[in-house]
Amino acid sequence: MNARLLTLLALLVGVSLSARADGDIEWRHRATQGAVTLSANPIGTAARRSFYTARGFAAETIRPYALACGFSLGMKNSGAATLSTRLADWRAVGADGRAVRLRLPAEWDQQWASTHVPEAARIAFRWAQFQAENIFDAGDWIMGMATLEAPLPGSFRLVALYHDEKGDHEIVLDKLACNHD
Repeated sequence: MNARLLTLLALLVGVSLSARADGDIEWRHRATQGAVTLSANPIGTAARRSFYTARGFAAETIRPYALACGFSLGMKNSGAATLSTRLADWRAVGADGRAVRLRLPAEWDQQWASTHVPEAARIAFRWAQFQAENIFDAGDWIMGMATLEAPLPGSFRLVALYHDEKGDHEIVLDKLACNHD
């Protein structure tokens, strides 16, 4: 892929590419626990709507996803041990203590199937999501989009659980907020 296409893709998912040789993405929110790093950028409604209508979704069909509180998430295992994640175990916690889970990609896919979204568009959707279950070997990373099941007012924290040979761990991203451009 050429740099222009990568830059366009990055803008659509709410991240900016730097011109540094290492190719790192500039994340607005980042937390590290041991050798595991979790990063997030809020993604606005217009960016998600444009991204998915360009991949075969009707604007009205993708509207609920575009209006949901959404993020581009990245996770990297810089350690030697294998770790695993389950998106179903993650939650956002508001200032009032209310917890909201992330809506799993399969739940969105059921909605797309019931509204007869073309299979090619559904595949594009699946590929762009932060996967529901992941196994990270040393050096592995993933990046993808995710949404909350319900909006939270103001700022909130994202509590992400992962498991390694030492047990269960949490990484917390503070001061996240929905981007409702």
